[in-house]
Amino acid sequence: MAEWSQQDVHKHMHVYSSDHEGLGHVEEAYEDSFKIAKGLIFHKDRYIPYSAITSIDKDRIQLTLSAEVAKEKEWDLRPDYENHPGDPTQLLYDRGHGVHDPFDETNTDAERV
Repeated sequence: MAEWSQQDVHKHMHVYSSDHEGLGHVEEAYEDSFKIAKGLIFHKDRYIPYSAITSIDKDRIQLTLSAEVAKEKEWDLRPDYENHPGDPTQLLYDRGHGVHDPFDETNTDAERV
């Protein structure tokens, strides 16, 4: 399974759910996630972790999530490690929403950064 990162994602790429529904376009790419701007599908901005990507083909990102699941996820806040490193509230939020935690010392997957 491929590991995707900020180097693979750029502004204006089109994002699709696993059921091929267009979710929007990439507004911004960050170290840990990318932002899909609010629009018809999302009524507020969403920050999607790179671990939710199945494939990337040119300007198309395919997610592992169905459109319905993507709408239900509460990824409306980007992890804020830069300003709150080790903040237990931020870490708890992230872990509960499937966001990779770079400060998780119990993480046995040492290759992930």
